[in-house]
Amino acid sequence: MPRKPRELENNAVYHLISRGNNRLGVFEIEGGYQHFAELLRLAKIRFNWKIYHYCLMPNHFHILAEVALGEDLPKLMQALLSQYARWYRYQTAYQGHLWTCRYKSPMINKESYMLECGRYIERNPVRAKIAPNPEEYLWSSYRFYAFGGHDILVDEDPYYASFGSTKWERQINYRAFVELPHEAVPASSKVPF
Repeated sequence: MPRKPRELENNAVYHLISRGNNRLGVFEIEGGYQHFAELLRLAKIRFNWKIYHYCLMPNHFHILAEVALGEDLPKLMQALLSQYARWYRYQTAYQGHLWTCRYKSPMINKESYMLECGRYIERNPVRAKIAPNPEEYLWSSYRFYAFGGHDILVDEDPYYASFGSTKWERQINYRAFVELPHEAVPASSKVPF
């Protein structure tokens, strides 16, 4: 059965997800997180896209991004995933596919879901019991929004301003929003592996 073609639209927002083959801890080697973050930074220079929220987990990643040209999404992801796979193989002598199947890219069609999807992404380390709270996990966009931390990867979510009229108010309200126990994430954003 042929694969369903990807939805590719200009200026669309996508929840990008990929996991290590056989749940391999692709970022757990020395320098893994740093190298992938650097590849993301370089991809932001090469391709016209914005990263609103992200989380690099030990064996997978989530990125909420807006891509200016829909046709660039497959090129961007192919470059990102293949460059990291080459680096990983060189570092570890690993053979075979590094990433499982093809990456997921559900489109976030409703503006109201963007912040909700961002919260879902940034709560990943808590759900996985890797960190007791989002602020203790280094490899996500949470600190950018919750504490005003510097993060060269993040472009401010256009709906972040709705959290308050000052940066302090936005940070306090964002922290409260992320820590809410209920997550009403749309089904299109939850991609099981």
